[in-house]
Amino acid sequence: MMTVAEYIGRFHPLLVHLPIGILLFGFALMLYQKVRRAELTEAISLAWLAGAIAALLSCGAGWLLVQSGDYEAEAVQVHQWTGLATAALSFLTYAFVKYRWLLASATVILLTIAGHYGGNLTHGEGYLSFVNRPTEASDTTAVVIAPEVTKQDSLVAANQPQVRRTFFYRDQVVPILEKNCYSCHSAKKKKGGLRLDTEAFIQKGGKNGGVLVAGNPQKSKLFSYLLLPHDDEMHMPPKGKRQLTSQEVAILHHWIAKGASFKEEVEVIQNQQPSEVEASAILPLTFPAALADCTIVPQKETHAVASVETSILAKPTDAPTTSTVAYFQQQQVTLTPVQQGTGYVAANFVNVKAYQPSMLKELSRVQGQLVRLRLSNQPVRDEELKPLSTLTNLNRLNLENTQITDAALAELKQLPKLEQLNLYGTAVTDEGIQQLATYPQLKVVYLWKTKVTPQGIERLKRAKPTLKIEDGQQRLTLPDTNKTTKTQS
Repeated sequence: MMTVAEYIGRFHPLLVHLPIGILLFGFALMLYQKVRRAELTEAISLAWLAGAIAALLSCGAGWLLVQSGDYEAEAVQVHQWTGLATAALSFLTYAFVKYRWLLASATVILLTIAGHYGGNLTHGEGYLSFVNRPTEASDTTAVVIAPEVTKQDSLVAANQPQVRRTFFYRDQVVPILEKNCYSCHSAKKKKGGLRLDTEAFIQKGGKNGGVLVAGNPQKSKLFSYLLLPHDDEMHMPPKGKRQLTSQEVAILHHWIAKGASFKEEVEVIQNQQPSEVEASAILPLTFPAALADCTIVPQKETHAVASVETSILAKPTDAPTTSTVAYFQQQQVTLTPVQQGTGYVAANFVNVKAYQPSMLKELSRVQGQLVRLRLSNQPVRDEELKPLSTLTNLNRLNLENTQITDAALAELKQLPKLEQLNLYGTAVTDEGIQQLATYPQLKVVYLWKTKVTPQGIERLKRAKPTLKIEDGQQRLTLPDTNKTTKTQS
């Protein structure tokens, strides 16, 4: 609940304009008196007295505002002390008529400096600059993300993999936050205790809790508050500030739905001509028509195209019936085609709000068509994975941030075509992952943020040398930086 002191502090932006106007008016009267030789001494004295009192009140409200914790002390320091000095010099200018010109000139200079640093706090640094000012994006302009593509030697390009690098957070998300959010949520000012200028602070949230739920835009205040009515006090950015275009909202939605990654992503695309790789790197984003029901299907999570999946898709099957799709939609499980015309689908549990183990048993409805399954961030346990053994064409399985342990890995090796497995954020250990060596088709496994040690990974590599193991150790990109850094491939 807001205290009286905090409430009074919020009047600072209003009060601060009074001394600015009155003191500049007093200085203007002095200039007029000098040029026209009119007798305005009493009016000038009154103006300086009124301006000094207004400056003192403004300083008091400003001090209370700083105590709210919305501003960093270091960021406010110059503005605070130049403001206090301005108030003090204003009283001296009123009191010492003999030295009024000298004191008045010094007051105006300090007033200008204090106002400039106040503008930095409110609008962000560089708010007066014409250089590198963000351009306004049109609502109808499609954003095209063209990741860096590392081409192979032209003589062997047709047979060699192509490496594609994308840094969606740095290249697409940061510019939006910088242009629309940093003025109130950064090192200079952290309204509501929230900073959005680094990964650590975005993950931490503010006084009212977290603002980001990876994989779920609707539960992420960073996104959902953008969609509130403009008169709603929780709408962001606040009424009167620049509002995000629908294209910018779509970019944030896509980033969060995809998993809100703060890292550069490296993708290896096998057996494609360079022109095909470059064409597939273009990703136009459009604003979802129905945000409540939409799910932007995440981009490829892997570093290799699954040859087993290619062979599966080469043999089309019947698509799931309308009633089956409707059933899963009621359960908030999204079914999307893996490739148009083949009948195969991907199932995504990212929007499921009330997960039940029985939902995995119901996947038998699409046991021949299900190729990819995403169970990220759901409370899935080891014993609940047994029904997956009937999914004969399951090729990619994402168990990120679930509750599984080593026991689950014994069940999963029953999947004959499993090629890619994401165990990020689970409790698997060195002992458990050794079972992966017995998986017949497994090519890629993700082991970031697990209980697996480098020694365990080395043992697995020796047992299955062809297995691509992603443990996060190869990357040199710091998660909190907005600068371009090299990644080791």
